Amino acid sequence: MQGSLANALLRGARGPALARCTRAMSSAALPDVAPVQMFGVAGRYANAIYAAAAKEKSLLDVQADLELLKATMVDSPALAAFVADPSQSREAKAKGITEILTASKASNTTKKALAALAEGGRLGELPKVIDFYQELIVAAKGEVKAVITSAEPLKKADLDAITKQLYTFLEEGQTKLEVTTQVDPGLVSGMTIEVGDKYLDYSVATQLKKLQQLLKDGM
Repeated sequence: MQGSLANALLRGARGPALARCTRAMSSAALPDVAPVQMFGVAGRYANAIYAAAAKEKSLLDVQADLELLKATMVDSPALAAFVADPSQSREAKAKGITEILTASKASNTTKKALAALAEGGRLGELPKVIDFYQELIVAAKGEVKAVITSAEPLKKADLDAITKQLYTFLEEGQTKLEVTTQVDPGLVSGMTIEVGDKYLDYSVATQLKKLQQLLKDGM
């Protein structure tokens, strides 16, 4: 590990957080142009990082670097505080993030991109930038995230049937669903489903709220 600043910021981070990820897919298989346009400050930086990484054929290397950095921020409160601290100078932040990325053997594309983020006074946007970049990579792979929230755990047969049905919501160029499930007893019964930019609400709780509003309006 290089640099006393990097040592200080990474103190307490677990060893596994610094392990590199292996990637089965080649960055060359991904489109050179971001499949969607992100907005806002973090979105613009994420798109810019995608463009730079695509040019260097290092889209997945950058993704792995950013995932590693996000995990390390969870393990190291000092690093998370450093990233968010508005009192730190731009120069100090650029130096600090470069040392961290060098210590974790990040790609030059990642180091240049995040140094530019810091020099622009936007390092505090880093968590959002990482999330947006991840969304871009998921979209570039033709994957769509789906989150199924149910009032009680779903049986495998039910989950398989729902997942099969969700494939009908995919658009051209989208080939794979990444499905996650979670439980919220507050739904009473039924479920809500987020698939891509669509939101489906089949919960009893929502239906009850609508009924209550109708009764209120009719009084």
